[in-house]
Amino acid sequence: MSDKPDLKDINNNLSPADEIIEEIISELPLKERVAIANMNKEDIEILKNIFNKHVRGKTDTEANDSEYTNMMNNLWSKLQKTHRLRVVQ
Repeated sequence: MSDKPDLKDINNNLSPADEIIEEIISELPLKERVAIANMNKEDIEILKNIFNKHVRGKTDTEANDSEYTNMMNNLWSKLQKTHRLRVVQ
């Protein structure tokens, strides 16, 4: 039995795109979460195009494309709030 709580129990009110983001964050190693959080906007735009193609390939064809369009930006924004390197004095 895992010590991790089930994401579906915690995130009942999240959209499918937000559930995917939460799942990705929970499975990324800390080093990668920090690396994504500290990327600049241009780097995220490049990853966004690759990420969107991958997500569309993994989701059903009836899914609303607009819901998944900004997933990489949302992932980046969420990680910037929680995993950005800051100077501590």
